[in-house]
Amino acid sequence: MRLLKLFFLLSLLFCHHSGKAQEKIYPQGYFRSPVDIPIRLAGNFGEIRGNHFHAGLDIKTNQVEGLNIYAAASGYVSRIKISLYGYGKVIYITHPNGFTTAYAHLQQFNDTIEAYVRKNQYLRESFEIELFPGAGEIQVEKGEVIALSGNTGGSGGPHLHFEIRETATSIPINPLKFGFAIEDNIKPILKTFSLYPLNDTSIVNGKNSPLHLTLRGSNGNYGIPGPMSLSARGVIGVGIEAIDRFNGSSNRCGVYSVKLNVDGETHYEHEMERIPFELSRYINSHVDYHETKKNKRRVQKSFLDPNNKLNIYKNVKLSGKLFFSTFGHEIHYVVKDLYGNTSTMYATIEADTTTVVTPSAVKGIFFPYNAPNAFKTDSFKLNLSAGSLYNNIYFTYKQTEQTYPYLTGIHHVHNLYTPLHSYATMQINIVGIPDSLRPKLYAVSLQENLRVLSAEGSTVEGDWLVFKSRSFGPYGVLADTQPPAVWLKRGISGKADANAQLIFTIKDNESGIADYKGEINGEWVLMEYDRKTEELVYKIDTGRLKPGLQEVKVTVTDAVGNTQTKNTSFIW
Repeated sequence: MRLLKLFFLLSLLFCHHSGKAQEKIYPQGYFRSPVDIPIRLAGNFGEIRGNHFHAGLDIKTNQVEGLNIYAAASGYVSRIKISLYGYGKVIYITHPNGFTTAYAHLQQFNDTIEAYVRKNQYLRESFEIELFPGAGEIQVEKGEVIALSGNTGGSGGPHLHFEIRETATSIPINPLKFGFAIEDNIKPILKTFSLYPLNDTSIVNGKNSPLHLTLRGSNGNYGIPGPMSLSARGVIGVGIEAIDRFNGSSNRCGVYSVKLNVDGETHYEHEMERIPFELSRYINSHVDYHETKKNKRRVQKSFLDPNNKLNIYKNVKLSGKLFFSTFGHEIHYVVKDLYGNTSTMYATIEADTTTVVTPSAVKGIFFPYNAPNAFKTDSFKLNLSAGSLYNNIYFTYKQTEQTYPYLTGIHHVHNLYTPLHSYATMQINIVGIPDSLRPKLYAVSLQENLRVLSAEGSTVEGDWLVFKSRSFGPYGVLADTQPPAVWLKRGISGKADANAQLIFTIKDNESGIADYKGEINGEWVLMEYDRKTEELVYKIDTGRLKPGLQEVKVTVTDAVGNTQTKNTSFIW
């Protein structure tokens, strides 16, 4: 019995994330294309994005807005959301086969959905809204036009973001598993092979630092630059940067699977079939975060951090780590797209038995990944919950002198290249800042050159400015005493007709716009705001206006409470 238990424990140790799940079969031909033009992809499922895996297909719309978007199958509209961020205007349709489709970055909905949404926007007096119609409220048929394509939310250009989710779990599934007619005979492109010493006595080519090699090759066959040789000692991890392309598109997409064979046996494997949204941020553990942030090199690691909870892995041995002492290893990568196009890379790594590395002195405070961590000085406080880190770190901090326009010293909180999974609570001491300025204070995260990256939502609690952030790096404190800017970009001269519009430009270059409100004759009216264009648009709502003079007022508020108003009028 003891031997049996020992074998079981060793199996868990050496086969982390092991076991190959049976391939699930998805319905073929059930869903039609959501567009009536050939599907050309600007992005695909599982593609590496900032802080998340891409959850669907980005379908090109010929660089224009206003194309018809069709229901991929019959069902009912189960969710509608309008946001200034993320998916912008999005529709979700639940189908009787157990799946839900999503259509995002829309310009506008069809008349039935638009009327339903507008009614609720006026009831809630909000442009941004989220609605959950019941199963009998808005039925749609396969092929029915549900919306027009657009560029709303966080979209970087006109396209349709299309998803298929498992209804019961809301987990997004790779849509290419459902048999859409997309042409792809292009093999993945392998760009970089990376090697990582995983402790302070491990070495790669004589150094205790990562080595990134630009691969040579084409048409599915890749290798390291010749005549370079590779050697290693100790505990080593490897990774690969790979991209995929589809016929008719030059966009950089993601590969479907990566398999690492070591000495002829599978050592690591992952597949992009289904990724729950709650796990998507673990992408920052899956990739080499430092290289991604600093050099835009998206290397996917083939070894696992202890706090990496992604579900995409299988057949992983020794957490993907390689051990070098007296023998080297033969490395063989097999990278595929979902259509079976395959690229390979081979490398031999010899064992370095001669180089000696003297561990450098430990600098910093040990922060374990699986426990809460805290740090404080007289001028700064930090609190991290357990699981905020993907691996143990030696935390560093320093404060440098105050420089214009910052109102405190600059707080260098570890570094920009170590990822955080959960929000950290930070506090900066504001003793010495006049009471008159305190309501206008806000924290900013900074680049290495101390230029502002983003404003952080902040509150003043006693002598401390408190805020939450999901990033290490430099932080400073600014005061925003200027109201937002608001001006009329396009007015209505004379008597308005049903197609007339008022367009305002609203912007705030400091703490950022927090709220806006449009009124006509003292009553709230619907105005649509686009952060990318900084435009606030009022379209004539013929059913809500009484004949005569219409007094229009727009009020904009920034994140620290400064307000600005703009008045105009027109005749209806």
